[in-house]
Amino acid sequence: MKTNNKIIGSHLYLVDEIDSTNSELLENPDKYEHGSILCAKKQSSGRGRHKREWKSEKGGLYFSVLLKNLENIHNIFPFVLLSALAVTRSISFCLTHGLAIKWPNDIYINHRKLCGILAESSSRGNKHHLVIGLGINVNNAVAHLEDLRHPAVSLKECRGEEVDILHLLHKIANEMNDLYKDFLAGNFKEHLHELNRLLYAKGQEVEIQTPAGLRLITPLEFTPEAKLLCLENGTETELFMGEF
Repeated sequence: MKTNNKIIGSHLYLVDEIDSTNSELLENPDKYEHGSILCAKKQSSGRGRHKREWKSEKGGLYFSVLLKNLENIHNIFPFVLLSALAVTRSISFCLTHGLAIKWPNDIYINHRKLCGILAESSSRGNKHHLVIGLGINVNNAVAHLEDLRHPAVSLKECRGEEVDILHLLHKIANEMNDLYKDFLAGNFKEHLHELNRLLYAKGQEVEIQTPAGLRLITPLEFTPEAKLLCLENGTETELFMGEF
């Protein structure tokens, strides 16, 4: 289905089930238009960072966005952070406090994981493509699950009633589209205050998983380059999303 006057969500593809929306767009970018969204009711092989399984049962919102023919993959990472902001704005109707963005790719409600964001890229010759995948617990029950790395929660469990998933998808897509246009116009810095207000565990020591293992850091703020300024072993350092 084509929508007008949009970049993100210019084309929307809805399927009942797929192995992974990220994998489909990464492996077949020529089948889809720049800015396309692929959404599935269920994923049989959903994944998070470091190839961890992402439980993708019906009732959640699982979709990916394709950005094609990029000159430099690293230059687009600030928009990945803005994608998290788009989600927090879109779900704010469900709660009034406790919403936070955890570096580098999670959204939490009162210290329980609501959403994971996975950015993956592929290159073919001089063509570079980025896919941003989002998995959001909406109407699926997750609070009782015990085999998760971090406690989870769904919007239904927060709100006490079901949420219209398709309406939420359009709401997030519209926010992402507006923020993408802002990003292209060089206005990322205008959103830093809001991003830093939402920074998870600001000033508190937390563990983060890296390819080299666990690191203990104290988040301080997001920088104008979309890095995370933090303390590690008493020293200020900046973490770049592309490293994770």
